[in-house]
Amino acid sequence: MKKKLIALMGAALLGLTVFAGVAGIAENQVTAAEDERFRIHGSTLTAYLGTDTFVSIPDTIKVIGDNAFEGKDQIVSIEIPEGVTTISYNAFKGCTALTGVILPDSVTKIGPGAFEGCTALTSVQIGKNVKSWGTGVFTNCDKLASVSIDSENEYLTAYNGAIYNGNMTMLYQVLPAREGENYAMPNTVRNMDTYAFWNLKNTKHVKIADGVTTIPKYSMSNMGTVEDVSLPTTVTAISERAFANNSALKQVAIPSSVRDIDDNAFAGSPNLQIFTSKDSGADKFGQEKGIPVTYQSAYPTDFMDSNANLDVKPNVGTEDNNNQTSTTPDSSSSTEPVTEPETSDNSSTPGSDNTPNGETPIGGAVGVTGYIHPLDVPEASNVIGKTVVVAGKAVILMNNRKPTVYGVPDDVRADIITQEQERQQNTVSDKQETDDSTSADNMSDKTENTNNISDTADSDKEESSSSVSGNSVSGNTASAEITPSSNAADNTAISSSVQAGGSSYHSDEVIPQRQYYRQKNLKDFQIDNSIKSIGRLAFAESGLESIDIPESVKEIEYGAFMNCASLEDITIPDTVERIGTKAFAGTQWMKNWMELTGGSSKNDFLIVGDGILLAYRGTEITHISIPDGVKQIGSEAFKDHTEIINVDIPESVTKICAEAFRNCSSLTGLTGCKGLRTVIRGAFYGTYVSEADFHN
Repeated sequence: MKKKLIALMGAALLGLTVFAGVAGIAENQVTAAEDERFRIHGSTLTAYLGTDTFVSIPDTIKVIGDNAFEGKDQIVSIEIPEGVTTISYNAFKGCTALTGVILPDSVTKIGPGAFEGCTALTSVQIGKNVKSWGTGVFTNCDKLASVSIDSENEYLTAYNGAIYNGNMTMLYQVLPAREGENYAMPNTVRNMDTYAFWNLKNTKHVKIADGVTTIPKYSMSNMGTVEDVSLPTTVTAISERAFANNSALKQVAIPSSVRDIDDNAFAGSPNLQIFTSKDSGADKFGQEKGIPVTYQSAYPTDFMDSNANLDVKPNVGTEDNNNQTSTTPDSSSSTEPVTEPETSDNSSTPGSDNTPNGETPIGGAVGVTGYIHPLDVPEASNVIGKTVVVAGKAVILMNNRKPTVYGVPDDVRADIITQEQERQQNTVSDKQETDDSTSADNMSDKTENTNNISDTADSDKEESSSSVSGNSVSGNTASAEITPSSNAADNTAISSSVQAGGSSYHSDEVIPQRQYYRQKNLKDFQIDNSIKSIGRLAFAESGLESIDIPESVKEIEYGAFMNCASLEDITIPDTVERIGTKAFAGTQWMKNWMELTGGSSKNDFLIVGDGILLAYRGTEITHISIPDGVKQIGSEAFKDHTEIINVDIPESVTKICAEAFRNCSSLTGLTGCKGLRTVIRGAFYGTYVSEADFHN
């Protein structure tokens, strides 16, 4: 009898275990499915196996491993979370649809070729702590013209379409799509990295800085559109394949100070002619190798950078270059663009003027057979002048562009903060509000009876509910009441162990990140009135068709409803104070609104929640006036509106969110801005407006 009882108890325990296991599987279904897309070893992401167009890397990841996303040509956008410290060799190589990258402040190391071949990449923001920079990070990124580097970063500098180390003594890379035909290397530079000029799309004329002593291996190979290069008299050596494979290269001006030229320095550059002094080392080299040589009596020094007015040159220090590490691949993991894996020779040291006494300097392109002088190339009828450089010889003429005042009013004061700092501020604010609310409730409990409190709360709730009906947006009509499906109702319960991302809300007040991610059978959902925050990607790519966000919600995080293709009816109450980037991107609701036409220009602004300008759909107006009452300009609200020249900001606007005006390439300035207090870093990426204009 005792044995039978024990057996029954064992069976019961086994049943409970099985039930608990099944329940655990159901509860973790999304997490398990999501993990299948990521191959993870410890805290290193070794491979991405999914097919998503948008990818959010798990928060547990510290290292994005070698080749982790290589060849994933469907990825358009990727979210790299705070906490990632390393982006390894070729991590995103060949992600040809990737358009933008934000590297958080936690990133300290970027490996060789990390974004090589990301041909659609136009926007890159780099945090303040990157201190190790690999060779050829952005090689073959055909559309990348500039990058944004946090002003507090001591190890990297971006200037005039190129990336340097912190004190600009080392040129890492001239970006492929850098604007302007002329590139004058800053005179602080003493050395160049491998592939520094790889595959340029616009640059034709290059002047190397005084002080550079060696042209390292492969540093000026495969230069794309570059036609002529002028070397200073400090250069003494040209290394192996330094100028290899340059089909467009017509001329290199080489001073007589150059005594050591590798036999293969100009291999694969069939149209090259050398400009040098008679009987110099370069003259003899040209004669031996069958390269045409031309002599000129005057060495040019008046080279002008055609892109100079686009940037203010950074005020860099003179600290030693050793505070910056450049990572180069070993022979087994070399960056792809070269035919033979080589690394940069970075051992040379800055030299003084090594010009021999009595040297005859070199000069321009006079007398070159078949050479067409740039001044002879016809221009459009509306161009009355241009800047031309030939082997460093500049002809400078005025053009017909009217002068423009860039920037913001002188008296504007605003704090420039990162998105992470904004989250931290929100956490403090939310905690303070919670503490104040708790204190008020305690006082109320002491002075009022429970029934009175209940009656007052019900009355307030009814009044608040009726006041937000005008802020409901659902295609063309107000959204109807939503009845949750049984499946959605079952999923309403939220684990108490889950915390809100970037806020201090209690776990039962948050829909956790990715909670219903890609649940295609989820058509309707009733959000509980206790919810205050909808987490990152909480409903992204799900089958939702409508959603009624309750008044309890204050925050909708990054991509919360992104790519919900069937989501057409949405109600957003005016209690919502924060909406993250791409929260509603790719929804039918947003598509319907963007496609509506007619009415006044005021209808071109989508304003939701507590005065949040979420989107703009105008197409022809060049001078924009934001409506009064808007409190913040949301993330990507004006993204890619290249027609906008000026924006008038009313006093009601206190914050401009990240990437609000991203790639508004004609935007030259703002007016108004009297109430502006906060600008999230990157808000004006790709415009003429600089964050330095906001005096904090």
